[in-house]
Amino acid sequence: MLKVELTENYAGVTIYGDYNDLDYLYDAIYQFIKEEANSLGEYMMQNHIYGFLYEVRHAYQGDRDVILVDNNLQDSKRQWHGIKKKDVTEHNMYFSFNYLLPDIFLDMMIIRDFMGNVDKKVNDLYNPYINMVNYFYSLVLHSLEEFLTKIKFNKIKKGLLESVVIESMFIPQWFEIISVDYAKMTKKQREKEFMHIMDAIYNYRDYEDYLKMKIDMEKLCKEKHCSLDDLHYENYPEEIEW
Repeated sequence: MLKVELTENYAGVTIYGDYNDLDYLYDAIYQFIKEEANSLGEYMMQNHIYGFLYEVRHAYQGDRDVILVDNNLQDSKRQWHGIKKKDVTEHNMYFSFNYLLPDIFLDMMIIRDFMGNVDKKVNDLYNPYINMVNYFYSLVLHSLEEFLTKIKFNKIKKGLLESVVIESMFIPQWFEIISVDYAKMTKKQREKEFMHIMDAIYNYRDYEDYLKMKIDMEKLCKEKHCSLDDLHYENYPEEIEW
């Protein structure tokens, strides 16, 4: 079963499950972003999701962390099913990885935008990919319940539902700065600044600094004859206090 837990220092979430859990999460999200992008903004939005899927794939390939989970297979059950003790263990191995909170919420906003473009005949109650993505969203949200007050928690849920990512307005550098800064914070700083950071993600279009950055970045691209997607700020720190 797929699990999502808030990390100890509020940096992000630990996402874990067995091979099939993570493989299916990958497939479910991929269904909504696999088509060729129609614009640079859409292409950059897809790239951000591919960054998350990269981590999911490497996790279920065993390239990240593993967690041993008690499988509750009692000797009486094992014997009743005729399974030899040497053929089983007391634990199942789950694959896991950590992912920063600002990045996961931006990803969820973008994925929801792509999901909204799905044909209505496909986008229904019984679509297994949509249900998987929504289940994942609920796991991420509810991992924050002990971290936030009820009022703040409801604001986060409401913001995710109402936020809009517009491809013609999207520049990844704004969100890169937010995530890198958040990664460098202490636990107390994250607890204090989390709601402000989420507002800067949900309501990015309302920030004059965002609009100015977009103009400046586009100007710089013309000068350097490059794409917005080629410009990056400093990298994420090598060590994060998860």
